[in-house]
This record gives sequence, structure tokens and C-alpha cells, in this order.
Amino acid sequence: MNINKIKDAEATHYMPVFSRDSLVLDHGEGNCLFDINGNKYVDFVAGIATNILGYNHPEYTEAVCNQVKKLMHVSNHYYTEIQSQYITRLCEASGFARVFLCNSGAEANECAIKLARRYFKNHGGDKVILYAEGSFHGRTLATLTVTGNTAQHERYSPLPQGFDSFKYNDFDDFKSKLTDNVGAVILETIQGERGVRPFSNDFLVNAYALCKSKGVLFIVDEVQTGMGRTGTLFSFEHFGIKPDIITMAKGIAGGIPMGACLASEEVGTAFSLGDHGSTFGGNALACAAADKVLEILQNGLLERGAKMGVYLGNKLAHLSKYNFITDIRGLGLMRGVELSDKVPAAAFEGKIREKGYLVNVAGNNTLRLIPPLTITEQEIDGLVAALDEVCAATHV
Repeated sequence: MNINKIKDAEATHYMPVFSRDSLVLDHGEGNCLFDINGNKYVDFVAGIATNILGYNHPEYTEAVCNQVKKLMHVSNHYYTEIQSQYITRLCEASGFARVFLCNSGAEANECAIKLARRYFKNHGGDKVILYAEGSFHGRTLATLTVTGNTAQHERYSPLPQGFDSFKYNDFDDFKSKLTDNVGAVILETIQGERGVRPFSNDFLVNAYALCKSKGVLFIVDEVQTGMGRTGTLFSFEHFGIKPDIITMAKGIAGGIPMGACLASEEVGTAFSLGDHGSTFGGNALACAAADKVLEILQNGLLERGAKMGVYLGNKLAHLSKYNFITDIRGLGLMRGVELSDKVPAAAFEGKIREKGYLVNVAGNNTLRLIPPLTITEQEIDGLVAALDEVCAATHV
């Protein structure tokens, strides 16, 4: 099937919700993807921070294939050894006592919202959940409500009640919104979809301390920042805080759909039998994949990814010499290169792709770089050289 037939099939049958690049990918190897014409691209998108082991990783591929041959899915009516093994490894690695396994980041955040509300009701009644303007927590009605996109809110109103927002990185506004009616706060330490915008250390530390002093649950969305993306297993570790709940997905199972909501013992036992559930969540295949990902991270990839994150940040800093690059920000292997409005990031992305590198546009005209944790110095050097060439040829 050629690219036109593929595009025609999508235009005819797929709901019109995606704007795709004119590229049909066929297979991957290492940190590279290949299209149907055999063109090679070094991947700095990684399935949107998901394929953290790259492609055809030998240990991961063997573990997944072996599990397919043995058992893929039986539902949560029954126990499986691989799920028991994985949740033990995950709780020990994360320091959280309780976990619920699901299929996506939106589902993980939906679980966190429900868990927080159940906890409120167990301790005296209904409470409001605060979220940050500019956030992205998912596309279900509840997670869309705590996503700071007013245009989306208008399209799908009426939305669920019991939520309020605070200004991004504005502690004074946050403090004013943290009334006695608030029971929980949910935020990303780095707003990925908004263009890789980190909260400041001061904001996170002070907001966390204030929540702790008031008995307000602190929920951190680690869907994009987790699993070694920022140089530690979870991004909250950089700030010396310990949330009550965190959510995960994307890189957790290396590309197989999976999500998780982790909580302290006190909060994680707020649910009662039948309060929540999932047919596919935590099935044998997903757990085998996730268990192998975590094992590989613990066996040196986490440290290696942290080193590559520092290397990427140092290399990108040289691009600040171009006056149309308005900011370079991020942490670890999650970086954003913001361009001025005079240089559309989408066109810039296309020029980078022509040079054999895949990057992604997010938020406010920002190139988002979120490669596999297996990325090499040579591949980073190649990307930065390509960025430099495109920048040098750009006249504003």
C-alpha cells in the first residue's frame, strides 16, 4: 500500500481528530525509525516519551515475546504471577505502598481523581481539586476538566464540577486558591504539552509544604516526566518532596499501553471493593513488558539516561546564539527549544526531518525533544548539528 492509499483510508474511515505528518513508518531499530521508502530517522519523539528503550531492544523484545507465548490476558478476576512480581518491584522502587494498574495516562489520572474524592468522603465530605493553568492530564471528561485548555472546556461543556484552577508557577495565586474547601492539588512538575514548561523549585517546594500543613493531598502527574525521563525515576525526586499520589504511563511499559496510579498506604486504601476497576489494566503482557523496563532501568539505564540528559542540555545551550530562539528549557531528556513567532515551529520541524531527525512541536511554538533513554552522544551531536544548520539558514 502506498502513502496515498494509506492517507485515503484514514480520510475515509478514521474520525478526524489527528493532524499527522506526511510520513508512513514501517519499523524501528535501536534509536532509529524507518519509513516505507527505507528512509532512516533518528527518533527524538519516542512515541511521545514512550519508547524509552528505543526499538527492538533485545532483552525487552525477548521478555514480551515469551509472555505472548505463555499468557497475555485473563482479566482481574484472577491472580497472575507476573503482575504480583511487577507491582512488588514497582512499589519497592518508587517508595509507594499501593498501586492500581490501567491502560493510559488519562486513566491513571482518572483513578487519582476518584481516589482523592473517595479519600475526602472518608474524611468528612466533598472537596475541590485544584489544577494548574496550562496543564494537560488527559482527554476523558474528568481529566479534560483538570486540563488547562479553555477552548476544549467550551467544546465539551457541561463539565464535571468540583475543580478550580490556579495560575502557572504563581505561588501567591496558588496560596489564595488553597482554601479550606480544597482537598487535593494535581500538577505536572514540567508541563510537557504546553511546551516543556517546568515549575520552579521554589514553587513546588512551597506549594507542597503548604499542602502538607493544611492536610491537602498532593498529586503529581508523572505520565511524561516519569520512568527516568528527567534523570531520576520520577521528577518529584529533584525537589525533595513526596506526593501522596503519582500517576504514570507512557514509558512505563516501553510502548505497550499501560498506566499506573501509585499512592501512600493511607490514601491508597481509601478505595473499597468495587470502587474502581479495569478489564485490561495490569494484564500479563503489559506487566511483563513493564517489569522488564523497570529491571533495565535499575540495571544502569537510569544513570545512563541521566548522563545523556545533561549532555543534551549542554549541547543545546550553544543554540542560544540565534536571536529567534527565545528559550531553551527542561530537565534530563525532556527539553524544549522555543522559537519566536516569526519562525513557525512546524516548518522548522519539517526541515529537521529532511535531515533525518524526528522532533515534535508542543505548546507555544516549541520544539520538544524527548528521545529514548538509550540515545547516544553521537545521535545527540547529529541532532544539534542539524538544528544548527537549519538555524543558520533561517533568516528573520
